Amino acid sequence: MDFRLSEEQEKRRQQFFDVCRELEQHKPASLHSAMDAFETDSEEGIAYEQFCRKEFAKRGWLRLGWPPEYDGVGRMMDKVFFGEATGYYGIPGVDVLGVGMLAPMLLEEGSEETKKKFLPPIGKGEVLWCELWSEPNAGSDLASLAAAAVKKGDEYVINGQKTWTSFAHRADWGFGLFRTDPQGKKHRNLSFILVDMKTPGVTVKPLYYFDGKHFYNEVFLDDVRVPVENLVGEENKGWQVSQTLAAFERSSVGAVMSLHRQVEDLVKYCNETRVGGKLLAHDSVIRNRLAEAACEIEANRALAYHIADLQDRSEMAPFDASAIKVYTSELMERLAALALDILGTYSQVKTSRWAPQNGAWESNCHTCFIASIAMGTNEIQKNIIAWYGLGMPRPPKPVVTG
Repeated sequence: MDFRLSEEQEKRRQQFFDVCRELEQHKPASLHSAMDAFETDSEEGIAYEQFCRKEFAKRGWLRLGWPPEYDGVGRMMDKVFFGEATGYYGIPGVDVLGVGMLAPMLLEEGSEETKKKFLPPIGKGEVLWCELWSEPNAGSDLASLAAAAVKKGDEYVINGQKTWTSFAHRADWGFGLFRTDPQGKKHRNLSFILVDMKTPGVTVKPLYYFDGKHFYNEVFLDDVRVPVENLVGEENKGWQVSQTLAAFERSSVGAVMSLHRQVEDLVKYCNETRVGGKLLAHDSVIRNRLAEAACEIEANRALAYHIADLQDRSEMAPFDASAIKVYTSELMERLAALALDILGTYSQVKTSRWAPQNGAWESNCHTCFIASIAMGTNEIQKNIIAWYGLGMPRPPKPVVTG
């Protein structure tokens, strides 16, 4: 693909950045990244997220890349530019699960009735979604899940437990995989169902971080009744639907520009900080490591643009999304390690007056590994790349003797 932007694209991209730069001026001091607004239960953080969401909805930016018949605006590259701007300035207001994943999946897999019911509230920023996937005994091997949906008349009755459910405590709706054929073969016995989180029988319990932040939850479903019309795709073919959705989950460009901003912050620190009377920016080892990180991030951005282009042409393969997921998550860890080396031990402190850059790195250093586990572990993603991208054989099944 041609990575050069047209003059019109440059203007459009600048518009996104201008608006997000203005929104950054209103960001509470306690929020360093877009994710911080979703990891806090403070009224200040919640109000700021809602403020940004309303602003984006008003501009139509939560419907970027949608077809005109669903009130869509712009194209896929506009969505990329928007993701870059929110990632660079750390602006919340975009429901990653609803806007970033469910909506594009529904446009491909949903019935006309499902699209008309669920797309408008997403595009208007009126609802928030959570993902009902992982279970205590089904994470990377998601197809082994046990939560069951039994069809009774015009309803599914759901029983089971989900865990590590992002944002369930504030979500209005959830989308999930449930076993609908107890006797069916693996991957052919699951259905993709949309669940109103206010339905009787849904119980959400928090899973707090060690530092008190709240993002993950356990969700218990006890005789939860869901209309059959909330099924997406065909019954027992939910695995295929989930894979379409997962591709959108793993292809975000926001994280790339967030890393870009982090490198800029480190460069700024090195240009302003002296050790032994010498600017850190004059240290050849530090200069070399920062330059290496900048090159990796630019390569990451090129890969993100490539995947966006494939999505725009409906040509993206599952291993394409896996590739950027692995590369981005491992780069997050390398950059956090670099920051620790440059900033020293006080980079792991948030409230001390000695904490560099207002304690912004404390959370980054403690949570940088999450992306390599979430959305399917990197080990699983590398298998996908090996099997489907490189055509390598699967390992033989172990022979059981005795």
